[in-house]
Amino acid sequence: MDNTQARNNTQKSANKFPEQDNLEQQKGRKAFKVFELIDMIAKGRKRGLTKSAAGLTILTIWSVVWSAPVIGQTPVLDPTQLPTQSTGVNNLPPETAYTLGAGDRVRIDIFNIPEYSGEFQVLVDGTLNLPVVGSVSVQGKTLQEASGIVSAEYVRYVKRPLVTVSLLSARPLQIVISGEVSRPGAYRIPADEGGQAVTLTQAIVQAGGVTLGADVSQVQLNRRVGFGQEQLFQLNLEDLLLKNDISQDISLRDGDKIFLPTVAQANPEESRKLADASFAAEPQGAFSIAIVGEVTSPGPYEVPVSAGKRFPTLTQAIGVAGGITQTAEIRQVEVRRRVASGQEQVLSLNLWNLLQNGDLSQDIPLQEGDTVFIPTTTALNRVEASQLAASSLAAEIEPIKVTVVGEVVRPGPYTVTGATASATNADSVGGGGGGSGLGNAPTVTQAIQVAGGITQSSDIRSIKVQRQTREGSVQEVEVDLWSLLQNGDVAEDVILQQGDTIFVPTAEAITAEEATELASASFSAAIIDVNVVGEVNRPGIVQVRANAPLNEALLAAGGFDNKRARKGSVNLVRLQPNGTVEKRKVKIDLTAGINEETNPALRPNDVIIVNRSGLSGVTDTLGTIVSPLGTFFGLLERLF
Repeated sequence: MDNTQARNNTQKSANKFPEQDNLEQQKGRKAFKVFELIDMIAKGRKRGLTKSAAGLTILTIWSVVWSAPVIGQTPVLDPTQLPTQSTGVNNLPPETAYTLGAGDRVRIDIFNIPEYSGEFQVLVDGTLNLPVVGSVSVQGKTLQEASGIVSAEYVRYVKRPLVTVSLLSARPLQIVISGEVSRPGAYRIPADEGGQAVTLTQAIVQAGGVTLGADVSQVQLNRRVGFGQEQLFQLNLEDLLLKNDISQDISLRDGDKIFLPTVAQANPEESRKLADASFAAEPQGAFSIAIVGEVTSPGPYEVPVSAGKRFPTLTQAIGVAGGITQTAEIRQVEVRRRVASGQEQVLSLNLWNLLQNGDLSQDIPLQEGDTVFIPTTTALNRVEASQLAASSLAAEIEPIKVTVVGEVVRPGPYTVTGATASATNADSVGGGGGGSGLGNAPTVTQAIQVAGGITQSSDIRSIKVQRQTREGSVQEVEVDLWSLLQNGDVAEDVILQQGDTIFVPTAEAITAEEATELASASFSAAIIDVNVVGEVNRPGIVQVRANAPLNEALLAAGGFDNKRARKGSVNLVRLQPNGTVEKRKVKIDLTAGINEETNPALRPNDVIIVNRSGLSGVTDTLGTIVSPLGTFFGLLERLF
């Protein structure tokens, strides 16, 4: 085989894999240079040499080419560490040497030849423009490989050139980030001032940080491993957060493609940890969040972020919307979130665990565009309602408008607050609601007090509170205030909310003992009206305190008429709750205390009849008979 044929075969071999750069290719290129020199000698392009001298020259050149030292900046990689061509998913990509590309700035030092040394930049076509040899392609080559290529170029001009290629400044990386990041897209990221490589988390921060819907345990990285070929790797940034596994924060390479998938099942605890990560979304002043359902003022809000935090929390958003209502089901709160794929992700939360057990994982961070839904409870739990009203989730205590109907002194609509006055003061001011909005939340008994208190015909065992939910349905809560009086069950004093209606029904039958106890209750009428007729000094309607004895009403009417009244007994007429009328004679003992026989407790609208004495009855009868005769005799006197 002659020299020309050998050169052609070598050229064909080099062109067979033009983009691959391995040890065999380097040897091929060096061999090709040798054949060029041999051909030049054979054709007489150099100074004439003897046959033996020519052979010696060929051997010398061959030894120089194959033994020329190549000095790189990075160590030679073990072949077993090189990325494979497989498309399977590996945990971590292998650490590979930096490869040159357009924009890199390098320094080339040729030992003892300063005129050929200097600083050069890789041009847009991936070449270096070097003294004497001209354009040399280093695109995609490591520093060590570039040193070998440059050395091979200078071997025709320099005997045994010692070449060192050093990286002065790296070019900006061109990478693509997609999936659950705030600003997905293509990015050009420069290296830092120290020349350190860009890491995965730094690239994520450049893209605005991860969203709260990201699955950081399965970050995908596509990396070029050859001409037109990519390999997929999988990284776990959750191990970086929880186990301090810094190996997951890999150095990126030009052309890397990063994808952050959406978590299949959102976890409140993981969401909180992700919100505190250094590569979470960038902090901003406020987030647009919609709060709907059982809150005081549902709607869209700009929810501010607390100092030192990146995201607002669920409880902060509820507070901005005025707090939860009394019909809220806080065990089934939902946060609905749009993820990068366009689908809706739903996080179910139990704020009751937050209140009872201090489970802060339920108070998750929210992100832009989230919707918070507070559902309506199917059955009101009075004990839980009281605890909720005292929690930070509850609405601020403000005057509310309610309607009180049924067996109350003054039925109608009222404004009530937790600082509403007692029934006594309410009567004096005409039943208006007072207070500054401070204190406890308004309750059923306070609303009844504002309405003047219950009547003696009320059935406090079957009071009903009707309220309209955010869903539009009407919810009815039964209240047993008798249990409150007898057992001190304060849970029966249900907390009210805006728009409630309190209905106090009429009792079918009330015993005297029950009536007495009702009259002394704080939510009964403080002042009652009693009608005293007959032989008293000031007959008519008198006002006495609730449960006042009969003697007190007589005294309020000015006492007996000493000349005409029968002082031994009076008649007491009472309208019963069932519509019947009770009439009985009560013996009077003005020195007796309250008792059912001689000095019974009065009820609203009782009628006390003081009869005439026997003498007064006879006198009045005679007067009636004599009165016409006196009129007749008076007429005769006028006529005659």
